[in-house]
Amino acid sequence: MVFEFILKKNGIDPKSDLTIDQSIDFGSTAAAFSGGQGDFTVV
Repeated sequence: MVFEFILKKNGIDPKSDLTIDQSIDFGSTAAAFSGGQGDFTVV
């Protein structure tokens, strides 16, 4: 929710401007990012 709030405050609509994949376990986000599954990670 905080991430979506920050996006909206910066003029980005999280529902139409990008795809947020929240299905990845928090402990695996760094590995998913470095493995090419995403462009950015927020921890």
